[in-house]
Amino acid sequence: MLERELKFHVPARQRAALKAHLRKLGAQPIELHARYYDTREQTLARAGIALRVRREGEAWVQTIKTPGPDELSRVEWNHPRPGPTLDLSVYAATHIGPLIETVADQLRCRYVTQVVRMKKVVPTESGSAELAYDEGAIIAGGIVLPIHELELEGIDGATSDLFALSREWLMRHRLVLELRSKAARGDALAELASRKGLDTAWEPDATALNTRNLRARHPDVGQVERLAAPVRSNPPTLPHGIGIRAAYLACANECMSQILRNSSFLAGVDGMKPGRSHRIDYVHQIRVGIRRLRTCWKLYGDAVNPPHALQADLTRHFRALGQARDLDVIQTEVLPRLMQAGMPPDTEQADLPPPGTEAAARSQYVGAPEFQGVLLDLLEHLVLFGDALQADDDTPAAPLLSKRLNAWLNAIRRQSPGFLEADWDTRHRLRKRVKRLRYAMEFTQGLLDAGRLAPLRDALVSAQKSLGHLNDLYVAAEYYRGDGARHPCAMFALGWLAATQEHEARAAHVALHALAAAGNFRFTDAKPAKRGKRKS
Repeated sequence: MLERELKFHVPARQRAALKAHLRKLGAQPIELHARYYDTREQTLARAGIALRVRREGEAWVQTIKTPGPDELSRVEWNHPRPGPTLDLSVYAATHIGPLIETVADQLRCRYVTQVVRMKKVVPTESGSAELAYDEGAIIAGGIVLPIHELELEGIDGATSDLFALSREWLMRHRLVLELRSKAARGDALAELASRKGLDTAWEPDATALNTRNLRARHPDVGQVERLAAPVRSNPPTLPHGIGIRAAYLACANECMSQILRNSSFLAGVDGMKPGRSHRIDYVHQIRVGIRRLRTCWKLYGDAVNPPHALQADLTRHFRALGQARDLDVIQTEVLPRLMQAGMPPDTEQADLPPPGTEAAARSQYVGAPEFQGVLLDLLEHLVLFGDALQADDDTPAAPLLSKRLNAWLNAIRRQSPGFLEADWDTRHRLRKRVKRLRYAMEFTQGLLDAGRLAPLRDALVSAQKSLGHLNDLYVAAEYYRGDGARHPCAMFALGWLAATQEHEARAAHVALHALAAAGNFRFTDAKPAKRGKRKS
């Protein structure tokens, strides 16, 4: 059975009101105790599979979930059990049967969950959905992660109605989108516990799960840093012959995952409080994800047509987060170089806020309904786009992408010779074009000729890095001409920044010249040029 559900973290201040709301609707609590099985090497988790036995009230149910077509969907099989034991024979005739048979002797309980669930089926415009609020914990090796999440699962009716219902609850209770399942969080927790040498196994012959009396502790600072590590880009490798709309969906979903996961961490899901460096990186990775998504929209163009309002909303939030990013870059990257060059510190601390202050403030920004609502809009766009995708009417992606990438590359070539004489705005536009081309190149990996790709990739990375360093210096100079002008050594800073800009500009010019000479993109499925007939 295909299960499709949306998950939300419920912030502490909203829990009492949300539970009261559910009680008013007639929701009833039920205790759920589950144990999740996998090998020591997490063979099932790496395949996207979750296997559990759960006590639901007085009944035991064995469940296995496998990946579905999108972030919301899982294929789920449920089998009643007389107790907390596995019966793997039920999967023998399924597509996962061979894998289950291979790992059967290696399975062990890796972590458990203990939850009190309040649930209620409610009507939607075209069908019905189940609301389920879970409060409890995931436990592995004596480490505990709290659970405070609302799940909205579509029972029947249109998927758009499930999103409409979710939007109502998000806005009313200030919820935070959370794509990770309990299994995903439990797998991460069990892996962390195993690395620490903590025993994650549970007795296989236990007849009940009694986690109330366990001596479990919350993750320490170092463990939080690992569990909530910033999510970086991981572009998909597109297969040969993929259609343009299917290619877009793969790339855009990966961008969305980067945006949503970093946003949820910054908003403080699971009650975790990452350190300053992680908060700074979350803001950076959210902006990278948005920029990559905007590149994706430009790359695929009229073939996808995302809603204009969604594009405008994401651009607005991108710029708002950019203000925090600029101040953090000045504090963590430019200011140390200024100090090394001899600029005395500002002992009065009258100018820049402490490093990470702006990123910390953005945790409230990304957790607010306005930002979360836009993320929900993005998720809905991609899910409905995937639902409407028909494999037989999708034109091949390679010809369009080949033409567009080389057109973007040639535009950069035309602008590069005059870089040293150009003003800041022109240089900034060229930097954005280089960054856009690099992201587009990453989106088309798998389709590109590997031999020709290597020099282009190296040249693009080098050019983007040089132009990025130069841009940081411009941002810092703008600060010291404005709010930072009160700094007692603002003139020193401006002088050093001007001199360093010249050096970085020359380095960027060299990198752009190397990019111009690196050749063109070619796709591996491109047909070789026809040769004329050989004369006898």
